[in-house]
Amino acid sequence: TENVAGLQISLRSARDEIKLLTDTTKNLETKLEEMKSDQNAAKSEHERVLEKFQKLRSALMEERAKAESAEARACQAETLAGKGSYNAETTRVVHLETNPLMEAVREKFQTEIDALKLQLEAAQDGKGSKSPTVGTTTPASSRGSLGSAGTDVDVQKMHTRLKERFRMQIALFREGVYLLTGFKIDMIDADSDSPQFRVRSIYGEREGDHLMFRWPKKKQTLEIMGTEMAQLLMSERSPCSVYIRQYNSFPAFLASVTMQLFDQQTSI
Repeated sequence: TENVAGLQISLRSARDEIKLLTDTTKNLETKLEEMKSDQNAAKSEHERVLEKFQKLRSALMEERAKAESAEARACQAETLAGKGSYNAETTRVVHLETNPLMEAVREKFQTEIDALKLQLEAAQDGKGSKSPTVGTTTPASSRGSLGSAGTDVDVQKMHTRLKERFRMQIALFREGVYLLTGFKIDMIDADSDSPQFRVRSIYGEREGDHLMFRWPKKKQTLEIMGTEMAQLLMSERSPCSVYIRQYNSFPAFLASVTMQLFDQQTSI
């Protein structure tokens, strides 16, 4: 009987222990499920954040590309504006009938030339008044001849000074045009019906690079001649040719030539 009672107590204890272990197992399984659920939620949140990061990164790269493209277009527009480019549909090119600078320079030199002519005429009048008259004595005639010779020398000196001063003014004017516009211009066959102009740029690669223009007196515009440099600049691939082919503007053409040669020398 005592053995049976002991076995029953042992059985009861084992059952209680099994129940405790069962409850503990259930609790652990519940916690495990909660941890799995939390892990899945964390994984989903991580994937959502990663996807959002990828979208933000892609948007940032697109905006950066747009900014770089806009900056490149702005630089190109600034370069084209500096070269004289414009929209032909919205912009009109107005050419002055006369060049104010050339008119001012011409007026200045004409004033100096008129003043020198007056001095020359005054000297010639003085020569005539000192010439001997008919009926004078031989000594007086000799003195008149000497005076006439002296006046001839003065007139010749004044004429020489006039030519030298005019030559210096022309040389100074040509040098000023060269420094301001970047082109050295020489006139050829000035007395012919079609004078020609040889134009050399300050930025030319070779000394022999030049443009030739012909100006028929019966026409109001210039004609570009087929030099080696002109053939390159007037080709369809050259942006400079547009200003003559479409707009017949030689100032814009020469300005474009200057910018193109300048870019070729300064580009790295």
